[in-house]
Amino acid sequence: MNLLWRFSFGIISCCALSLFLWTSESSNAEETEAPSEAQYDTMPALEMAERALIDTLYYRFDEWFPRFKQRIQQQESLPPTLANRLELMRFYFYMAGLYGELTHALSFTEKYQLEDIRKDFLYYSGKAYDLAEELLDKESLSRADRADTYFYMGTSEGYMALLEYGEGSLLSALVDGLSADNHLEEALELDPGHADAHVGLGVYRYGNTRIGGLGNFIMQGGEDLRLVGLQHLETALEKEILSRPLALKTLAWFYISEQINPDNADLPDRDPLSRYATRSRALFLLDQYERLYFTNVPGGFIGNKGLSMMKGIQYVIDREYAKALNEFEKNLKICEALIRIHKFRLNPQYVDTVNAVIEFCKLMEAAGAGGNRLHRESCGPIQKQIEFIESGGSVIQYQSSKIRGEIQNMFHRRLKQLATRMNC
Repeated sequence: MNLLWRFSFGIISCCALSLFLWTSESSNAEETEAPSEAQYDTMPALEMAERALIDTLYYRFDEWFPRFKQRIQQQESLPPTLANRLELMRFYFYMAGLYGELTHALSFTEKYQLEDIRKDFLYYSGKAYDLAEELLDKESLSRADRADTYFYMGTSEGYMALLEYGEGSLLSALVDGLSADNHLEEALELDPGHADAHVGLGVYRYGNTRIGGLGNFIMQGGEDLRLVGLQHLETALEKEILSRPLALKTLAWFYISEQINPDNADLPDRDPLSRYATRSRALFLLDQYERLYFTNVPGGFIGNKGLSMMKGIQYVIDREYAKALNEFEKNLKICEALIRIHKFRLNPQYVDTVNAVIEFCKLMEAAGAGGNRLHRESCGPIQKQIEFIESGGSVIQYQSSKIRGEIQNMFHRRLKQLATRMNC
């Protein structure tokens, strides 16, 4: 959830936009028997969110939007008791999160957004925020419910900040981001064990430092709070966390990012931000994420493009180009299935970048085989990729220009090394 369920759409949107509550540690998509449609008419918001959000890992969205809309209509028609208003806030929040996950599945960027989805996303985020604001004025609100309400409010503000950031409205994004940060702090002050507030705050603390610039200066006084953010997320994983899938994939992305961060180049292995330490942690988290949520999957499920992208980038960092190629080719097949079978309006530029990185991996994998599979005629494709990057082309799409630049530099540097080796 996602500022993550990836502030950016790449490394940070993978986590921030997905800042959803998950209410189960289940790794098996088929462990529980599916309820009848009639049962959804009385199912609590948390339980519905659990089932819906597990389904989003497998790109099963279609049945959930009408179910949530129906429950929201039902809840809106009930007497405005405190309990009913709290439940309505949850439904608004989870509906916004469902749209948020869809934007991630469709690979939204600042240049690619679908207005109908964006509009609904912001509508339900705003409804959740407004209702949270109303509930916080209630003196009868319990301490636990008040902590939850601050969490929902802060996360809803984070949703809005994310979209504002993606649209280039930096000032609005900073205002909403600062408010979200403060409200997540309020949630933790009321309930220090609120694991999901740790996740949200961890995304803010890390993300603002990692992206840098004005956001880091205004919100953090220019301090480096990467480790503080990472520790919030690590703390969340130690608890009975509701958003475990988010925390796992968020941390994995963050640790992958730190491996290519030039600020860490000279750190000793014992430093928690060193390439050795961050690589070890990223590999562990990727394994856990895959094992927990992608071992027993629904029939017909071809794969999760977010997982294959993370694994592919990690393999590129490790120079295991054959394995990286396998992951990116799998990613392309997933994209094709989402477009052809699920009728997803997937960002075409995402597909283009997957194709570009496939070509990169083919070149590097061939070069790795003792150079025997590359000849002088390979200089053309190598130079073409170098020129593609130098002219502003993106091998991997990241919203943050800083992180995108670091990734581009890694690809560019390796291509230049290969060109030199081939005497191109």
